[in-house]
This record gives sequence, C-alpha cells and structure tokens, in this order.
Amino acid sequence: MKKILIICMALFIVGCASKKPVVKDVRPISHEVSEVESSNSAETLLLATGKGGDVPSATNDAKKAAIWFLLNAGTKPLLKTKAEKRAMNSLEETLYKDVGKYIRNTSELKSKSKTNGGKTTVVKVVVKVDIQMLTDFLVDNEVIQSSEDVADDVGLPAISIVAATSSADADIAKNTLGEYLSDRDYEVSVVEQSGKLSGIANKLSKLSGSSDPAYAWALEAGSEIYVEMKVSLQSGNVSGVDTKKVSVTAKAFETSTARQLGSTTGHSSERSASGYGALTQEATNAVADKLISQIRKKWLKGADKGKWFKVVAFSSESGAKNIDRALYKALKSLPSAKVKRMAAGKTTFQYQVRVKEIENAFDMMEALSGKYKGPGKLTTEMESGTLLVLKAGTGDIEIEFD
Repeated sequence: MKKILIICMALFIVGCASKKPVVKDVRPISHEVSEVESSNSAETLLLATGKGGDVPSATNDAKKAAIWFLLNAGTKPLLKTKAEKRAMNSLEETLYKDVGKYIRNTSELKSKSKTNGGKTTVVKVVVKVDIQMLTDFLVDNEVIQSSEDVADDVGLPAISIVAATSSADADIAKNTLGEYLSDRDYEVSVVEQSGKLSGIANKLSKLSGSSDPAYAWALEAGSEIYVEMKVSLQSGNVSGVDTKKVSVTAKAFETSTARQLGSTTGHSSERSASGYGALTQEATNAVADKLISQIRKKWLKGADKGKWFKVVAFSSESGAKNIDRALYKALKSLPSAKVKRMAAGKTTFQYQVRVKEIENAFDMMEALSGKYKGPGKLTTEMESGTLLVLKAGTGDIEIEFD
C-alpha cells in the first residue's frame, strides 16, 4: 500500500511538472472587416465584426480585427513582403494587447447577435484607426522601412501631379495627393496647368508620340515620375434624397520612358452633400496608399540599376549622322549606362539613358560634355529633372522636329 501511494505521488508530481501553462491567444478571432471611408492619409474608417463571450470582449475583438485588416488585407496592406510578415509574428502579442491606443474612435453597436448556441456574442462597429501611429510602431520595431530610410538607401523619386482635364475638382484631387506625398517625404510638384506651355515641351510630347497635354506639362515640370489624375462626378437619388459620389483614377508614369508604374481608382461614399469637394478628397485618399505602394515597388526594384533620363539632341543636317554616332558613343561610356536609341529624324535624335551616379539633367550634361568628342560641341537648350534637351554640332542649329 505504501509503494502504491509513493507511485501515485510520483505520477502526480511528474504530471504537474509536464503541464505547460496555458497562453491566451491575443490575436483577433474575427477577420471580417470592410473599408468605409479614408478621411485623410493618417486615419481610416472601417466596419469591423468582433466575436467574444460578451459585448465588451467582442468589441475589443472588432478593434483587433481592424488592425489585422490594415496589416494584412485590403487594397493597401502595411505588410507587403513575406519578410515583413515574419518580423511581425514576434510582435503580435505586444500590438494586440494594447490595441486601443491605435483606435481613435469606436461607434455605437451597428448590430449584435448570438452564435454557437448563445455562447458567442457577435457585434459590428465602425472604428477609426490611426494609420500613422500603427505605421510608426512597425517602423520603430524595424518591421518595415520608413520613407526616410528608403530615401537614404536609394533616393525617393520627384513626382509631378497633373490632371487629365483641368477643373476645380481636379485641383482638389491634385492638392490632396500632393499633401499625402509631401507627408511621406517625396519631392512633389503640383502642376498648375495654367498659362502657356513652352513650345519645346509641347513639341517634345508630340515627338514621343503623345497628344496628351498632361504629358507635355509633366515634361516641363521635369520630375522623374508624373501622376495623371482623372475625376469623375456622379449624382443620384436614394429614397428620394439627392446624392453625390466621386471617383478618382490615378495613373503613374516614368517621365523619361513613359513606362506605366501604377494605376488605381478610388471612390467616395454616395451621400447627400452640398458640393463635390469633400467627396473628391475622400476618393483621392482612397487611391493614395495603393498608388504610392505600386510606385515604390517599381522604383525600388530598378533603383539599384540607376536612373532613367530622356535625352533629345538637335543638329544641323550637315554631319548629322556623325553627330548621332558620336553622341550615342558618349552616352554608352557613362557609368553603367544602358542606352536606347528612340525616334530619330534627319536632325533630331532621341535617347533613353539609364545611368548610375548622375542625379539630374545638369549633371548629365556635365558628364556627357566630357565624353563627347565632336563634331562640334554640346550646348544645353533645356534641362529639367531627368529631361535634357541639347544642341550638338557647329554653327546655328534650329530647333525643328522632322
């Protein structure tokens, strides 16, 4: 009997020692979330479903679900790569235990129900999330890079914003996107598109095969990337109430090559409003994150190979072939250069050039002048961002587009 008692005690001790403590899973139970409105680039409204044993725990789960959605789902997740998602795994407990600090406001219950035989409470609430604070958490914990770090590593592109068609609402869209980009450390030019285009910018856009005046304005602004925005205004009637809605389409292009880098469309909610201004801001905020995510992805992918420039040269008809050959050879000799000879005429030559260690058209001209061996010499006609227009050769050279 004594031996049996000793064996039982031993088994009890072993069982206690091997029993692991229960760790409560702090992650959200629900993942049902939809976007309601993006009021500005720093915050967003989400309709979130939460589940729990009672209303308070279900409401807290809805807040967690909203945070999960912004990290992993939707049209613009903060975690974009597998490496970022792995880095986030060890921080989930810290984040979700203190989820309330990222929530600016929570609405009254939009719905409440019971499932699982009455054991589980399910609620729906609208939460306003501080995206900027959430982003700062990820940056501070080295899950994602800040805009400043990206700029230090490869440099952020200068971006011009133009409208497909000029209007007061298009100006609101341009300025809203401009503020968003400025807040993220991009060099931004919101092009006014008023007054008269320089003749050379207008002609250069046509030389590139484009009849789009927005592209001509982008060439004149001289940024590395330009975004063209199109605003669509809609009106309707819901249950006898006049409503308004705005859609904004934004397309991003590399100015020197006209390569499309991104495209997305955002919509405002449909509601009664005295004008379209606030709705245009809402629709623009809906496209901003996704568009800049597309731009960054393409930009970072190619940034280590160098920067693309557009070089257009004019010469006199005599000696034009020799000038073209000499200029092409000079471009090929630039650091890590990749040169594409584009449209050419009798006296007009156009090149796309990707080079390292050259930041702008002025530096391009300085480097090119040292490599060009003639005939004649190179003189600058226009330099703006990544666009360089020059004359090559001797004597008086007319700017003509043949």
